[in-house]
This record gives sequence, C-alpha cells and structure tokens, in this order.
Amino acid sequence: MKFTVDQPELLSALQSLQSVVEKKNTVLILGNVLCQVDDGKLSLSATDLEVGMTITLPVHSDFNGKITIPSKQFLEIIREYKPKPVTIQKKTNNWVEIIQEKSTADLVSLPADQFPQMVQFKERGYFQVKNEALIDMINKTAFAVSSDAARYNLNGVFVEQTTAGLTRMVATDGHRLSYVDQEIFLKAPDLKKGFIIPRKGLQELKKVIEKSVEPVSLAFDKGYLFLNSRETYLFVKLIDGEYPDYKQVIPKVVDRSVKLDTQQFLSALRRVILFADERSKGIKLSIKPNLVVIQATNPDLGAIVEELPAQYQGEAIDIGFNARYMLDCLPSINSNELEFSFKDKSSPGIIQGINSKNHTYVIMPMRV
Repeated sequence: MKFTVDQPELLSALQSLQSVVEKKNTVLILGNVLCQVDDGKLSLSATDLEVGMTITLPVHSDFNGKITIPSKQFLEIIREYKPKPVTIQKKTNNWVEIIQEKSTADLVSLPADQFPQMVQFKERGYFQVKNEALIDMINKTAFAVSSDAARYNLNGVFVEQTTAGLTRMVATDGHRLSYVDQEIFLKAPDLKKGFIIPRKGLQELKKVIEKSVEPVSLAFDKGYLFLNSRETYLFVKLIDGEYPDYKQVIPKVVDRSVKLDTQQFLSALRRVILFADERSKGIKLSIKPNLVVIQATNPDLGAIVEELPAQYQGEAIDIGFNARYMLDCLPSINSNELEFSFKDKSSPGIIQGINSKNHTYVIMPMRV
C-alpha cells in the first residue's frame, strides 16, 4: 500500500484528530490513526470508543488498503514537513514509511485489523443546524457540567425539546445550573426523550462546528450523536443514564431583584476573587437600595471592598456566593445589563441578561 497526500491538508486533519485519540494508552491501538485508502480517497480515523472522528482527503494512489500510524509521532513528523506532497507506504512487519523529498521516517505500527470498527456515519437522518446558535448554547452550559465521576449522569449536557418547540441545553454540578433555549435546527427532529452529551463529545462537537464554513448536520440514533460537516464526520456515544429533574432546583418564587452593569460586575468579581478563600472562593454581596457592595477577606492577603451602582429598592440583605461560579457564568451573558433575582439569603438565586432571557443561571448561596 502506497499513497501521496498534500501536507497542509494532512496536517490540518491530524491536528483535528489529535484531541480524539485515546491519551491513556490502556489499549495501544487507540493511540493510532487509521489510514484507509478507497477509490482515490484517504479516510483518517481516530477514536477512544466514546468519541470518534473520520476526515476524508483526496489522495494519489493506485491501490486500496489500510494501515495504522502512531498519532503523536505522525502529527509531529508532518508538522515539520514543508507544504508539499507526502508519500506514505506500508512495509513488511507493520512498519510504515513516511517520505518527503530527502526525509524518510520509519515507524513501528500495529495491524489495521486491530483498530476498532468505526460506527457508520452516512446512512443517517441528518438535520441541518445553525452553527452560531449551537456554539452559543454550548458556551452557555458546558462550564457548569459536573466533573464528579461518581455522578456520571451529570458529566454532560442534557438536551431536550421544549413545549415551545425550541431546543434546550442544561448543565449542572449540584452547586449551579445553567440552561438555555434556542432554535438551532432548520427543521427540528422529533426528540421525544432527552439525551446527555458527555463533556469530551461536547468539546469535539464545538471544535468541528467552529472550523466549518458551512452549516453542519446532526443525527441521533441508538445511543449516539452523529455530526456531518462536508468531509468530516464525528460520532459521540451518549451517556446512558437518566438526567435528574433539574426543574426542581429552579426557584419558583423570587420576589427581589437587582440590576447591574454586566461588565462592571464582572470586573469587580475578578478583583474580589483574588482575596477570596483559596478553597471555597467565598465572597459576600451586600445588596442595598441603589448599591451592591462586594467583599472578601483573606487572613494571608488582606481584604477588598468593591461598590457598584445598582437598581434595587428592597430591604438590605447580605448573601454569600462562590465567586468562581459567578465568574464562569458572566462572560456568556449577551447583555450589557443583568438581573439578579432572589428570595432570601438561603435560597438559590437566578441570573439573567436583561436582553437575553432565554439563558437562565441558577446559583446556590453559601455561608461566608
């Protein structure tokens, strides 16, 4: 087997595949990229069994066949080559030779028949999506995904259809919850039951969409999410579990609210968190008529007080929060002004952009 491919296209494909490749190397073959030549096209595939990607490139070859090449070494070699054609050929005993001009690299590989069977992409019912809207939804939820391995069903973003016909994405780690409603499909699929996209799959989904110059398409079948973007295909194995009833933690009564300038609040929090406790990141918000005071004290560093103008006419109240949880949320608020609504100092609060009510962030208070 021997084929020739252009270096720039090959490098771009390998860079995209690199984050999919299994890093722990518990199964050696998963550290390799599968190269398959079929009728003038080169398919490059990588998977960790939970996420898989295939990218197809034009190739010059007289023979069909397949080989595997160690992903890390393959990428580093191609990265250092000139933007000229690269020739790759299979040798005896699973050795692979990579050639460009006077450079020849020989790599020990593994048999292609050891590479796991990739999930088939093409025979699916794909639905075209609005790229920017889907990226926006991911940005508004992914940061709140739990990293606790013991709560596996929270290790991803929950996706469902709302009664209004919109798509909803939800993420929570038990301390905060973020959900957003948007119209992302040109023709919405019938998603009778919601599903959970794992964190890694969500990250790869976003990367492919950001690189795509045309609308991507999604399909859902037998516990998998599929993405089609021209010559790039991605599959994500969905989390097999029930997502908790997140609606129970959304406050039904919030009879107080304060309005703040989003950027002023964000800037003040970035300064105050520097003085917060290293572990808890606890800060205090003193909410008073037309004023919000943000404070943090650290016996090793000192103290800080920030005063911000605000629209508030209720009774003065002090509430403690994890500053990191607030900072994670604020950059995704697409509004110059935000509204923070709450009931009392021991109940969850709600943050929304004044002009972006489709995104809701719920945050639990804490003692400080």
